[in-house]
Amino acid sequence: MYVRVKNLNGTAKYKPNHNNSWIEGWERVSGRKSFLCSKYGCDSLKNVVGAHVQRADTNDGKWYIVPLCINCNNKKSTEEFWVPLKNLVPVSEINK
Repeated sequence: MYVRVKNLNGTAKYKPNHNNSWIEGWERVSGRKSFLCSKYGCDSLKNVVGAHVQRADTNDGKWYIVPLCINCNNKKSTEEFWVPLKNLVPVSEINK
């Protein structure tokens, strides 16, 4: 199942509580290794980072981390795209 998300721009100043990087926190909580961009239609294996996103298909207001390549992570917050639901990890779970 895929969900629509949009990037949260300007979040580079935020650091995770228990990890060196957001992608490490995503890997710890999800129990999986990140090596591929999560954006539907992008198959980049290069420079995958833990990107801050919000769901565009709901008003829950939560912030999530999802693996994205640098190019997809640099999309404007007005651009919506699809990612697998299973790849969304709430920031609150990483910061526990």
